[in-house]
Amino acid sequence: MADNIRSFLAPCEGGLVNNQDYLTQASQMPGSAIRMINYEPAIEGGYRRISGYSNSYGTVPGLSGSAVLGVSVFSNLNDGIFACRKPTSGNNYFHYWNKTTSAWVTPSTAGSPTMVGVNKVRFEKFNWGTPKIILTDGINPAASWNGTTYTQLNSTEAPSAPKFCETFSNHLFLAGDPSEPNLLYFSAPLDETNFTPASGAGVINVGFDIVTIKSFRDQLYIFGVNNIKRLNGNSISDFVLSDVTKNLGCVSSDAVVEFNGDILFLGPDGIRPVTATERIGDIELGTLSKPVQSIFEAYSRNEDLDSITMMVVNRKSQFRLFFSNAEALGLIGSLRRAGQQGLGFEYSQLVGVEVSCGDTGYIDTEEFVIHGDSIGKVHRQETGTSFNSEPIFSLYQTPYVYMDDPIVRKIFYDVHTYMRSEGEVKVTLGVEYDYGDSDILTPFNFDFITAGAASFWGLASYDASDIYDGNPSPVRKTNLNGSGSSVSLTYVTTEDQPSHTIQSYVVSYALADRR
Repeated sequence: MADNIRSFLAPCEGGLVNNQDYLTQASQMPGSAIRMINYEPAIEGGYRRISGYSNSYGTVPGLSGSAVLGVSVFSNLNDGIFACRKPTSGNNYFHYWNKTTSAWVTPSTAGSPTMVGVNKVRFEKFNWGTPKIILTDGINPAASWNGTTYTQLNSTEAPSAPKFCETFSNHLFLAGDPSEPNLLYFSAPLDETNFTPASGAGVINVGFDIVTIKSFRDQLYIFGVNNIKRLNGNSISDFVLSDVTKNLGCVSSDAVVEFNGDILFLGPDGIRPVTATERIGDIELGTLSKPVQSIFEAYSRNEDLDSITMMVVNRKSQFRLFFSNAEALGLIGSLRRAGQQGLGFEYSQLVGVEVSCGDTGYIDTEEFVIHGDSIGKVHRQETGTSFNSEPIFSLYQTPYVYMDDPIVRKIFYDVHTYMRSEGEVKVTLGVEYDYGDSDILTPFNFDFITAGAASFWGLASYDASDIYDGNPSPVRKTNLNGSGSSVSLTYVTTEDQPSHTIQSYVVSYALADRR
């Protein structure tokens, strides 16, 4: 019998896929996933249990039980972390983090903004000789902060309650005033306080209600629900507004990000890029989220689309889309090169990270990915081994692989799982035969523990522990002792423990009979 034993190798690539039938997926993408929760497609290959997040910045001062309305990372001001939250009393809703005292500082919000109706605060960061941030909330005039002074931009020529702010060609652009949803305002050059036409400021009617605006390279993109336009030029004398598309738009104001030399936005049918082609003035649009379309639709069906938050993790070439719902659901999209499939996006589900707002930025050379939650706390992602002291549940289930013939029964002997651990990790392996057929005997779950390396480059200090060069035993062998025409493996972790990466699996089997 030993001479008849065969091996089936599946490198872990392809990510979560739910737009393929089982046979096609198993044949063409055996290392993909039919379920994947809290794993991320890793740049170096395989699927990595995501890092945790920690409550690095405590609770933002404000009304008990209220959400964080906005967060921002900007290294050139104060200590780089900013947040907004409804106050217990008064109108001081803007705060910045003081890392020396490990406390939030609440400056006076001159101009007496009203808190009634404020649900989201958005930021724009810029430096025209002096670093500043702009705040907009859709209720009050835009405001600026220069590190010491909060000032409302309450010029009579400026919008009274803009939702969106963006700098482009040395102008501050404001949009989304509920009373003027189709108007795009811009300031005089290099002066965010001056909206006087004689100084080079102005206003543009874009012809539709503005959902959000985004500056990218040498253009300003204006998104509506069913339209996208772009603005070119440098000043009021040569600004030109043109159509990108009249058939497609963005459905969520905070689901537009710059990513990997492109803009990604949430359209009615999923995640789309805005990609410039070589043809001058042309735009290429295409859907990126087809592999997880049904999951996306299930998440968004009952969702307040304006509560969605989209963020990037640049060092991982990854975006994260968070739905603000009770289940704390989301999606990870990772750009990576996998085998013969080339460069593309791979997806997984996020569960357990409740986000009311978020931002990514750099302080010095270190990337900070932060989010606020519904009870007033600000967390830093990509830190620790838990979700703020709660264990991270993770799951990866392979397709029902059938080894070239879906009809022939196989005797399964064992599976070799190739892993890279960042510490000691307990993993539970589940096995299902024949698509979970209840008439087929299924083995008990198996637990195995990886004795991972103590130090990894970029995660710990070199020469600070006894082990540096990876897991001394990267292979875990598990006996299967079962039979069926197909087999699916499920890897689960439920404890507060270091991350690990499942790189590939190899199933040993022999052919039996045809059913």
